[in-house]
Amino acid sequence: MHIKKMVLGALLGGLSFSSLAAVTLQVPDSIDLLAANEAKPQLDGGLFSSSKTLTLPDGENQIVFRYKAYFNQGDERIVVPSNAIIAKFSATDSDLEFVLPEYQNQQQAQQNIANLSWKLVDQTGLEIGVTQDKLIKNGLQVGRDYAAEAQQYNAAGGVAAFAAPSSSVTPTTATNAPIAAKDAEEMLHFWYEKADADTKARFKRFVNQQ
Repeated sequence: MHIKKMVLGALLGGLSFSSLAAVTLQVPDSIDLLAANEAKPQLDGGLFSSSKTLTLPDGENQIVFRYKAYFNQGDERIVVPSNAIIAKFSATDSDLEFVLPEYQNQQQAQQNIANLSWKLVDQTGLEIGVTQDKLIKNGLQVGRDYAAEAQQYNAAGGVAAFAAPSSSVTPTTATNAPIAAKDAEEMLHFWYEKADADTKARFKRFVNQQ
């Protein structure tokens, strides 16, 4: 197969087959998802949706998030935010959701949210094991780069440290281009076999147009 077609096909596979990733995380509007696997998260869902969805690969993943408790005080809406939490977990073929505390009032939230009690459960209600830590930054908090902070945290070996798959990828150069092409072809075959009939047909039409 021509290398151009392989590369284009691999790129198409990354886009068209993303829905095949087996772990989804439901993200309610009370959660600010700040990073996922050392990158800015790509959430599915409308701007005004009450919840959005993050698609993740099988296996170990890491997220950074903040929980916000909301309270109405007259015409004013009060927000009590948690610290930024960094957490890693492992799951396969799962639809996960947050289980979060419900505070009765603003004072209760302010007293307890620093030690946020939360968990992840799958579609059967089974709790997923989570290792967590607080992602603390001293000084000015505006404009934080949580993906970069997660990378620094992982490099330092925190208790919730995560080995991102990208860290083990060898950059493509002129000397290893044949290896990269072979890897691309293998991935292309892998994703093609996992696709449904409609996706395979769209892929064939795309390749034939190149």
